[in-house]
Amino acid sequence: MDNSNDQDHKKVFIISDGIGQSAMNVLKASLIQFDVPSSVLRVFSRIDNPDRIRGILEKAKEVNAFVAFTIAKHETREFVHKTCQEMELFYHDILGPPIEKLSTYLGVEPKESANLLRKVDSKYFERIDAIEFTMKYDDGQDVHKVYEADIIILGLSRTSKTPTSYLLAQQGYKVVNIPLMPEVPIPKEVFQVDQNRIVCLIMDSEVLQKIRRARIKHYKTESNYTDLGQIFNEMEMVYDLTKKNKQWHIVDTTNKSVEETAREIISMVFGQYQEF
Repeated sequence: MDNSNDQDHKKVFIISDGIGQSAMNVLKASLIQFDVPSSVLRVFSRIDNPDRIRGILEKAKEVNAFVAFTIAKHETREFVHKTCQEMELFYHDILGPPIEKLSTYLGVEPKESANLLRKVDSKYFERIDAIEFTMKYDDGQDVHKVYEADIIILGLSRTSKTPTSYLLAQQGYKVVNIPLMPEVPIPKEVFQVDQNRIVCLIMDSEVLQKIRRARIKHYKTESNYTDLGQIFNEMEMVYDLTKKNKQWHIVDTTNKSVEETAREIISMVFGQYQEF
Protein backbone atom coordinates (compact mmCIF):
# COMPACT_ATOMS: atom_id res chain seq x y z
CA MET A 1 0.00 0.00 0.00
CA ASP A 2 1.30 3.46 -0.91
CA ASN A 3 1.66 5.49 2.30
CA SER A 4 2.72 8.67 0.53
CA ASN A 5 1.36 12.07 1.39
CA ASP A 6 -1.36 11.88 -1.24
CA GLN A 7 -3.67 10.96 1.64
CA ASP A 8 -3.50 14.66 2.53
CA HIS A 9 -5.69 15.23 -0.51
CA LYS A 10 -8.28 12.65 0.47
CA LYS A 11 -11.75 13.92 1.32
CA VAL A 12 -14.68 12.41 3.18
CA PHE A 13 -18.13 13.78 2.42
CA ILE A 14 -20.85 13.30 5.03
CA ILE A 15 -24.46 13.68 3.92
CA SER A 16 -27.17 13.80 6.56
CA ASP A 17 -30.81 14.75 6.82
CA GLY A 18 -29.98 15.75 10.40
CA ILE A 19 -27.03 17.75 11.72
CA GLY A 20 -24.62 14.94 10.86
CA GLN A 21 -23.15 14.56 14.34
CA SER A 22 -23.73 10.80 14.48
CA ALA A 23 -21.87 10.35 11.21
CA MET A 24 -19.04 12.62 12.35
CA ASN A 25 -18.60 10.57 15.53
CA VAL A 26 -18.33 7.34 13.55
CA LEU A 27 -15.97 8.76 10.91
CA LYS A 28 -13.68 10.48 13.43
CA ALA A 29 -13.40 7.25 15.41
CA SER A 30 -12.55 5.43 12.17
CA LEU A 31 -10.11 7.98 10.77
CA ILE A 32 -8.03 7.98 13.93
CA GLN A 33 -7.04 4.39 13.12
CA PHE A 34 -5.23 5.71 10.04
CA ASP A 35 -3.67 8.87 11.53
CA VAL A 36 -5.82 10.88 9.15
CA PRO A 37 -6.95 14.25 10.53
CA SER A 38 -10.66 14.94 10.91
CA SER A 39 -10.09 18.02 8.76
CA VAL A 40 -10.69 15.79 5.73
CA LEU A 41 -14.37 15.70 6.69
CA ARG A 42 -16.87 17.88 4.87
CA VAL A 43 -20.40 17.81 6.28
CA PHE A 44 -23.60 18.50 4.36
CA SER A 45 -26.42 18.85 6.90
CA ARG A 46 -30.22 18.71 6.53
CA ILE A 47 -30.03 17.29 3.03
CA ASP A 48 -32.98 15.21 1.83
CA ASN A 49 -33.67 16.54 -1.67
CA PRO A 50 -32.54 14.21 -4.50
CA ASP A 51 -31.33 17.09 -6.67
CA ARG A 52 -29.18 18.49 -3.87
CA ILE A 53 -27.87 15.01 -3.08
CA ARG A 54 -26.90 14.44 -6.71
CA GLY A 55 -25.10 17.79 -6.78
CA ILE A 56 -23.09 16.86 -3.67
CA LEU A 57 -22.23 13.45 -5.10
CA GLU A 58 -21.06 15.08 -8.33
CA LYS A 59 -18.68 17.23 -6.25
CA ALA A 60 -17.54 14.08 -4.44
CA LYS A 61 -16.82 12.47 -7.82
CA GLU A 62 -14.74 15.48 -8.89
CA VAL A 63 -12.42 15.17 -5.87
CA ASN A 64 -12.65 11.37 -5.58
CA ALA A 65 -14.15 11.64 -2.08
CA PHE A 66 -15.38 8.86 0.18
CA VAL A 67 -19.09 9.34 0.92
CA ALA A 68 -20.78 8.44 4.20
CA PHE A 69 -24.40 9.20 4.98
CA THR A 70 -27.04 9.07 7.71
CA ILE A 71 -30.48 9.36 6.13
CA ALA A 72 -33.72 8.24 7.76
CA LYS A 73 -35.94 7.63 4.71
CA HIS A 74 -35.46 4.31 2.94
CA GLU A 75 -36.35 5.76 -0.47
CA THR A 76 -33.73 8.52 -0.14
CA ARG A 77 -31.11 6.07 1.09
CA GLU A 78 -31.74 3.88 -1.95
CA PHE A 79 -31.30 6.93 -4.18
CA VAL A 80 -27.90 7.63 -2.60
CA HIS A 81 -26.89 3.96 -2.97
CA LYS A 82 -27.87 3.89 -6.64
CA THR A 83 -26.22 7.22 -7.49
CA CYS A 84 -22.97 6.34 -5.70
CA GLN A 85 -22.82 3.06 -7.60
CA GLU A 86 -23.47 4.81 -10.93
CA MET A 87 -20.68 7.31 -10.18
CA GLU A 88 -18.39 4.53 -8.90
CA LEU A 89 -17.86 6.28 -5.59
CA PHE A 90 -16.57 4.70 -2.40
CA TYR A 91 -19.47 5.03 0.03
CA HIS A 92 -20.92 3.77 3.31
CA ASP A 93 -24.48 3.83 4.64
CA ILE A 94 -24.14 4.32 8.40
CA LEU A 95 -27.79 4.32 9.42
CA GLY A 96 -29.51 2.08 6.89
CA PRO A 97 -28.26 -1.44 7.80
CA PRO A 98 -28.99 -1.21 11.56
CA ILE A 99 -32.43 0.31 10.91
CA GLU A 100 -33.32 -2.47 8.45
CA LYS A 101 -32.03 -5.26 10.71
CA LEU A 102 -33.82 -3.82 13.76
CA SER A 103 -37.02 -3.53 11.72
CA THR A 104 -36.79 -7.21 10.82
CA TYR A 105 -35.99 -8.21 14.40
CA LEU A 106 -38.67 -6.03 16.03
CA GLY A 107 -41.28 -6.69 13.38
CA VAL A 108 -42.03 -2.96 13.20
CA GLU A 109 -41.64 -0.50 10.35
CA PRO A 110 -39.30 2.44 11.12
CA LYS A 111 -40.77 5.93 11.39
CA GLU A 112 -38.27 7.27 8.82
CA SER A 113 -38.36 10.75 10.39
CA ALA A 114 -35.35 12.99 9.93
CA ASN A 115 -36.64 15.11 12.83
CA LEU A 116 -35.97 12.22 15.22
CA LEU A 117 -32.34 12.10 14.11
CA ARG A 118 -32.04 15.86 14.51
CA LYS A 119 -33.29 15.51 18.07
CA VAL A 120 -30.56 12.95 18.76
CA ASP A 121 -27.91 15.29 17.34
CA SER A 122 -29.37 18.21 19.30
CA LYS A 123 -29.19 16.20 22.53
CA TYR A 124 -25.52 15.52 21.83
CA PHE A 125 -24.74 19.24 21.73
CA GLU A 126 -26.81 19.83 24.87
CA ARG A 127 -24.71 17.24 26.70
CA ILE A 128 -21.48 18.85 25.50
CA ASP A 129 -22.68 22.25 26.72
CA ALA A 130 -23.67 20.76 30.09
CA ILE A 131 -20.30 19.04 30.52
CA GLU A 132 -18.37 22.21 29.67
CA PHE A 133 -20.56 24.26 32.03
CA THR A 134 -20.23 21.80 34.91
CA MET A 135 -16.45 21.45 34.57
CA LYS A 136 -15.98 25.21 34.38
CA TYR A 137 -18.02 25.93 37.49
CA ASP A 138 -16.94 22.98 39.61
CA ASP A 139 -16.42 23.48 43.36
CA GLY A 140 -18.15 26.87 43.56
CA GLN A 141 -15.83 28.62 41.09
CA ASP A 142 -18.54 31.12 40.08
CA VAL A 143 -21.61 31.15 42.30
CA HIS A 144 -23.41 33.55 39.97
CA LYS A 145 -23.83 30.61 37.60
CA VAL A 146 -26.38 29.04 39.97
CA TYR A 147 -28.95 31.09 38.04
CA GLU A 148 -28.16 29.09 34.89
CA ALA A 149 -27.79 25.68 36.53
CA ASP A 150 -30.37 22.93 36.31
CA ILE A 151 -29.12 21.47 39.60
CA ILE A 152 -27.16 23.00 42.48
CA ILE A 153 -25.29 20.50 44.65
CA LEU A 154 -24.15 21.42 48.17
CA GLY A 155 -22.01 19.13 50.29
CA LEU A 156 -19.08 18.68 52.62
CA SER A 157 -15.65 17.79 51.28
CA ARG A 158 -15.44 14.21 49.88
CA THR A 159 -19.19 13.57 49.73
CA SER A 160 -18.96 12.91 45.95
CA LYS A 161 -20.03 16.37 44.75
CA THR A 162 -17.74 16.53 41.74
CA PRO A 163 -18.11 12.98 40.31
CA THR A 164 -21.89 13.20 40.76
CA SER A 165 -21.94 16.57 39.01
CA TYR A 166 -19.94 15.23 36.07
CA LEU A 167 -22.20 12.21 35.66
CA LEU A 168 -25.29 14.43 35.70
CA ALA A 169 -23.64 16.66 33.11
CA GLN A 170 -23.16 13.64 30.84
CA GLN A 171 -26.93 13.30 30.91
CA GLY A 172 -27.34 16.93 29.79
CA TYR A 173 -27.87 18.67 33.15
CA LYS A 174 -25.94 21.84 33.92
CA VAL A 175 -24.66 21.52 37.48
CA VAL A 176 -22.98 23.88 39.91
CA ASN A 177 -21.55 22.28 43.03
CA ILE A 178 -20.63 24.34 46.09
CA PRO A 179 -18.60 23.10 49.07
CA LEU A 180 -20.08 23.50 52.54
CA MET A 181 -17.55 24.70 55.12
CA PRO A 182 -18.35 25.83 58.69
CA GLU A 183 -16.14 28.89 58.40
CA VAL A 184 -17.50 30.04 55.02
CA PRO A 185 -21.06 31.38 54.61
CA ILE A 186 -23.21 29.97 51.82
CA PRO A 187 -23.34 32.45 48.91
CA LYS A 188 -26.52 34.53 48.97
CA GLU A 189 -27.19 33.57 45.34
CA VAL A 190 -28.04 30.03 46.46
CA PHE A 191 -31.10 31.34 48.27
CA GLN A 192 -32.27 33.38 45.27
CA VAL A 193 -32.86 30.52 42.85
CA ASP A 194 -35.60 27.89 42.69
CA GLN A 195 -34.98 26.00 45.94
CA ASN A 196 -36.31 22.79 44.40
CA ARG A 197 -33.12 22.64 42.32
CA ILE A 198 -30.87 22.44 45.39
CA VAL A 199 -29.57 19.07 46.56
CA CYS A 200 -27.59 18.62 49.75
CA LEU A 201 -25.30 15.59 49.95
CA ILE A 202 -24.77 13.93 53.33
CA MET A 203 -22.76 10.91 54.42
CA ASP A 204 -22.21 8.77 57.50
CA SER A 205 -19.55 10.54 59.57
CA GLU A 206 -17.35 7.48 60.10
CA VAL A 207 -17.45 6.56 56.42
CA LEU A 208 -16.58 10.14 55.53
CA GLN A 209 -13.65 10.01 57.94
CA LYS A 210 -12.29 6.89 56.19
CA ILE A 211 -12.61 8.54 52.79
CA ARG A 212 -10.84 11.67 53.99
CA ARG A 213 -8.06 9.63 55.59
CA ALA A 214 -7.51 7.79 52.33
CA ARG A 215 -7.42 11.12 50.55
CA ILE A 216 -4.65 12.66 52.65
CA LYS A 217 -2.62 9.62 53.69
CA HIS A 218 0.22 10.72 51.40
CA TYR A 219 0.21 14.26 52.79
CA LYS A 220 1.91 15.26 56.02
CA THR A 221 -0.54 17.63 57.66
CA GLU A 222 -1.76 18.64 61.09
CA SER A 223 -5.21 19.54 59.80
CA ASN A 224 -8.34 18.42 61.67
CA TYR A 225 -9.77 17.44 58.28
CA THR A 226 -10.06 13.79 59.36
CA ASP A 227 -10.93 14.40 63.02
CA LEU A 228 -14.17 12.57 63.77
CA GLY A 229 -15.34 15.22 66.22
CA GLN A 230 -14.84 17.89 63.57
CA ILE A 231 -16.71 15.80 61.00
CA PHE A 232 -19.61 15.36 63.46
CA ASN A 233 -19.73 19.16 63.83
CA GLU A 234 -19.69 19.64 60.05
CA MET A 235 -22.48 17.13 59.59
CA GLU A 236 -24.53 18.80 62.33
CA MET A 237 -24.14 22.08 60.45
CA VAL A 238 -25.51 20.41 57.32
CA TYR A 239 -28.52 18.98 59.19
CA ASP A 240 -29.25 22.43 60.64
CA LEU A 241 -29.17 23.91 57.14
CA THR A 242 -31.59 21.34 55.74
CA LYS A 243 -33.98 21.89 58.66
CA LYS A 244 -34.05 25.61 57.92
CA ASN A 245 -34.38 25.09 54.17
CA LYS A 246 -37.06 22.47 53.86
CA GLN A 247 -37.29 22.66 50.07
CA TRP A 248 -33.75 21.39 49.68
CA HIS A 249 -33.45 17.76 48.71
CA ILE A 250 -31.23 15.54 50.85
CA VAL A 251 -29.31 12.61 49.38
CA ASP A 252 -27.29 10.26 51.56
CA THR A 253 -24.28 9.11 49.51
CA THR A 254 -23.00 6.60 52.09
CA ASN A 255 -21.77 3.46 50.27
CA LYS A 256 -23.65 4.49 47.12
CA SER A 257 -22.30 4.47 43.61
CA VAL A 258 -22.21 7.79 41.78
CA GLU A 259 -24.83 6.38 39.39
CA GLU A 260 -27.22 5.65 42.26
CA THR A 261 -26.73 9.14 43.67
CA ALA A 262 -27.32 10.78 40.28
CA ARG A 263 -30.49 8.78 39.66
CA GLU A 264 -31.84 9.77 43.06
CA ILE A 265 -31.11 13.44 42.41
CA ILE A 266 -32.87 13.42 39.04
CA SER A 267 -35.88 11.67 40.55
CA MET A 268 -36.10 14.22 43.38
CA VAL A 269 -35.58 17.35 41.32
CA PHE A 270 -37.44 16.42 38.15
CA GLY A 271 -39.79 13.72 39.36
CA GLN A 272 -38.57 11.11 36.90
CA TYR A 273 -36.39 8.02 36.91
CA GLN A 274 -33.32 8.20 34.72
CA GLU A 275 -31.62 5.05 33.50
CA PHE A 276 -27.88 5.43 32.84
